[in-house]
Amino acid sequence: MAMTKKQAAQRILDSFETESRRKNRTILSLVPALATSAAIAMYYSYEVAIGCILLFLALIQFGHERMGKSIEESKVASIASLGWKIEDLDDDDLIEKLNKIIHK
Repeated sequence: MAMTKKQAAQRILDSFETESRRKNRTILSLVPALATSAAIAMYYSYEVAIGCILLFLALIQFGHERMGKSIEESKVASIASLGWKIEDLDDDDLIEKLNKIIHK
């Protein structure tokens, strides 16, 4: 998919923002998993609750890894669209450069 420079720059900035929120989202997803497993343990049995929490943790891990992979793919596609190299992401002035591209 061909992107304009503005779209690619915005996509990289969005990737950075999403990556910073990924850990919080993963931790937040643990709360309903633990609450559901606790309710199952209280009203049914702890063996089923342990199985339930293991299943929830596997699903949360899958989602976390998939989100990370999607973020990385988005960055790579955007960098390629800008004609940059991966090493350019380590630059200290990267966000400034991206904002200049967006606001042109």
